[in-house]
Amino acid sequence: MTEEKSRPELKVADLVSAEGEALSALSFRTRVAVLWVAVAVALSTSMLLSVFAPGAVEEMLAGELEGEALTDAAGFGLALTVIIPVVMAAVTLLIRDRMNRYVNLIIGLAYGLVGSFIAAGEILGGHFDGHILMTVVACVLGFLIVALGLIGLRKSTDRSSLHT
Repeated sequence: MTEEKSRPELKVADLVSAEGEALSALSFRTRVAVLWVAVAVALSTSMLLSVFAPGAVEEMLAGELEGEALTDAAGFGLALTVIIPVVMAAVTLLIRDRMNRYVNLIIGLAYGLVGSFIAAGEILGGHFDGHILMTVVACVLGFLIVALGLIGLRKSTDRSSLHT
């Protein structure tokens, strides 16, 4: 007898069994967590690129940011804009599957919609630069998170209807 007979053979069909559902949930979590990190990077880059706009540094030194007073609350709001996606990346890896998909769907939709309104307002106002481009990238990533959540919810609904 050879040792090769004692080793179990791995087949693709084995990945589509009950273990495949766990693999699918892990795959969803990993993909969405990476997308949330990408959203945080895109928004951070957007904020950094906004400093390079003509007159932006002078405006900040005068205590303003895009025409608004630069206060602690404004700084806190900007920080939250980046902190939330970082927290979502961690939460995505930690909470249960169905709740995970709903939370990501809701927060992803919020980021996608808010980003769309900000970008549309700037573009319609005749202003488009790297700062706006990165906002659009973050917006698209937010909608991609929503799409993954919807696909996952649909698959879980399809699986549950097969069992009834």
